[in-house]
Amino acid sequence: MTLPDLPGFVRDRKEIDGFELYRTAGTSSPDKPVGCVVLVTIDTDDEAAARGFVDAVFVALASEPNPHPGGISAAFHIREDGKQVINYAEWVSAEDHADALANGVGVGSATADWRRAQTFPGTRQGGFVRYRPRVE
Repeated sequence: MTLPDLPGFVRDRKEIDGFELYRTAGTSSPDKPVGCVVLVTIDTDDEAAARGFVDAVFVALASEPNPHPGGISAAFHIREDGKQVINYAEWVSAEDHADALANGVGVGSATADWRRAQTFPGTRQGGFVRYRPRVE
């Protein structure tokens, strides 16, 4: 996986070695500058589970009753062998991401759609890492 080595973040999310971009949501804008990138990993049994999981997340996002205002965008990549998903998520700040997780059920509300995504068969949470842009 290659992380950008530039001030700010590179917007071309196809640069994650060994992974292919599958789906994206949201867009960056001057109104919401990117202050944090979160790389979320999900281990999967196969490509069908990987795609099914991402599709389930998009259903949950579409039905989210209280979207967190600090979320900017998400780009889901599937590893070439189908055994892992990486979400390259942009947030206004690391604090916004932490706040979105504070409900104890992960990003998103405690809805049936989110529970389905969080317990999708053939998937296991791998964790996440937060990155902040370099300040020059």
